[in-house]
Amino acid sequence: MIPRPSTTLCREGFFYLLITALVFAGAMLQGVNLLLVLAGMMLGPLLFSWAAVRLTLRRLEVRRRLPQAVCAGDLLSVSLRLKNARPRFGCWAVTAEEPIERQPENTSPGRNPPREKPLRTEVYFPYVPADRELAGSYQGRLFQRGRYRLGPARLTTRFPFGFFQHAVRLEESDTLYVYPRLGKLTSGWLTRRRPALAGSDRRQHRPGPEGDFYGVRQWRSGDSLRIVHWRSSARSGKLVVRQFEQPRNRDVAVLLDLWQPAEPGRSGRENVELAVSFAATVLADLCRQGGSQVHLATCNDRPECVGGPASAALLQSMMKTLALAEAQAEDRLPALMEHALGKIARGAEVVLVSTRPVELSDPQRFAAVWSNPVLHAALPRVRVVDASSPELAVYYTVE
Repeated sequence: MIPRPSTTLCREGFFYLLITALVFAGAMLQGVNLLLVLAGMMLGPLLFSWAAVRLTLRRLEVRRRLPQAVCAGDLLSVSLRLKNARPRFGCWAVTAEEPIERQPENTSPGRNPPREKPLRTEVYFPYVPADRELAGSYQGRLFQRGRYRLGPARLTTRFPFGFFQHAVRLEESDTLYVYPRLGKLTSGWLTRRRPALAGSDRRQHRPGPEGDFYGVRQWRSGDSLRIVHWRSSARSGKLVVRQFEQPRNRDVAVLLDLWQPAEPGRSGRENVELAVSFAATVLADLCRQGGSQVHLATCNDRPECVGGPASAALLQSMMKTLALAEAQAEDRLPALMEHALGKIARGAEVVLVSTRPVELSDPQRFAAVWSNPVLHAALPRVRVVDASSPELAVYYTVE
């Protein structure tokens, strides 16, 4: 149901109407014709103001332009364009107001998180000519990641005299995802990953060619006889060797365990945000490097895994997942481990980012993983990063 436009009497209009009524009452009681004429003259601007404010907001349209991506704490700039679709008569002194409200992820039955108070924004348009549009913008910072709804916009005006305020509420709204705040990976993180990368190199550097065959070239001094293409050499009468594509970087999977107590304190909430920001920074670094398969596994109501070739599109999808990730008091790490290790390719490096210390050597807690030989064989590749430990500062710094 579209709400009807509303016209209200302003405080200035109330006092003006009160004075007009007093003048009219005095004219009637005293029988003074000049006061009666004065009351009629004072009533004219009041009626004109009532008609003008209702006419000003007719056939107005608002278009909103949002940034493609914004991280928590970054400057958010939203552009609003007000279009006057009337063929004649411009509009004056129009204010566009719209709320910015964070939308909670309420997917579990029985969960009803409290709604946060929306932020209020305003853009003032002094004059928009007929059949033209005028651009305006507002700026601010959103310090919490998540999904936000912008709008619907509400147009108001008090033109020309400020006696009445007319308001029209539009129905269009947009959704904005605020991504986790990115930090910076230190040299300590590369040092920690080096053993895994070295192990990958040892498995890949075996005698013989590496990569996929894509062509031949003439033999050069120092080339191994293992890569000589004998059939082509016989046809051409010269030695030619096979060429191979370079093997891609090692695949990486990031598992995010967002556990917190049922009544978390400030430190508990900060650990959750640190874990999410660190995971986002690692994924952003991997997608910028490219050349590998990248996966992200989270567990809100159920385990989810997003992955594919490292690219900007994949990073955007994973950042949306991280923006909506919520902490749970229930221990869902065993289910996450079982689901993620079953989805990830063999040989991939696995980084488990958790808000608490994790012992993967517990056969009772991770019974499903230990009872499956394939999943159990992947446990040595899992590297745990505890966001609640001071050790995180060795790998990651917040910018």
